[in-house]
Amino acid sequence: MKKFLTLALIFTLALNSTAFAHELTIKPKAGTTLEKDKAVELTVQSAHKFIVPEEVEVLSRVKAGIIENGKLIESALTPDEENLCINFTVTPKNDDGSIMLVAIKDGETWSITNEGGKTGSRTELEKQGLKVLSANKYDKYAKAIFNTSKDDKNYAQVLGHPLEIIPVTNPADLKVGDYMNVKILLNGQPYTGAVWASYDGFAPEHENTYAYYTEAENGEAFIKITSAGWWGIRAAQGNLPGVEGDYDHLNLRAFLLFDVK
Repeated sequence: MKKFLTLALIFTLALNSTAFAHELTIKPKAGTTLEKDKAVELTVQSAHKFIVPEEVEVLSRVKAGIIENGKLIESALTPDEENLCINFTVTPKNDDGSIMLVAIKDGETWSITNEGGKTGSRTELEKQGLKVLSANKYDKYAKAIFNTSKDDKNYAQVLGHPLEIIPVTNPADLKVGDYMNVKILLNGQPYTGAVWASYDGFAPEHENTYAYYTEAENGEAFIKITSAGWWGIRAAQGNLPGVEGDYDHLNLRAFLLFDVK
């Protein structure tokens, strides 16, 4: 019976680690408009609750900044333990349309062992005498769009992330009651699977609670806008092939943040 309970606990930990990994997001400290040649402060957040920070990510595994000419210009990152986030600053150099910010996390390997969850590869932990049930790596990609306008196309930039959410609808055109159409690509191919969405203030006290759920078919998903304010759209893909000796499966997370006036 004790062995059965231990295996059941390990299975539950493995399931939860896949289903409920922290989401990586970007959020401005104040305002929703970025001005040319004016520095603005933003945060990288990691949380189970929608844009409510819960932990500071490992700095060495995160990069964030502004997209210019299709490339990420990295910003210096500063951990903020008091506010459970990472701070960074960007200074836009042009005002020719919407501005995209990006945060990327090169995830650690999280292993489920006979002694519970551990950070470390399968090989590392087995050398310590642990029995590894599963080892998973979580890579995360967050995008945030600012300064959308009705004649702008910058919002639809494709950056080539392994899992990427790309707006088809211009956020500047959205109003409550409309549908936000997005394209989702997995390694460059149409993604089919679950899509979640929520808005700032919907359920900040509850983890893993979203206002909207749908499923993408052939890379396309529609999210009905039910409130003004910051919206986030989330997609996830687990159980991708791993690296022998390091992790069994690669798990990808993508998050898109935009403002609805």
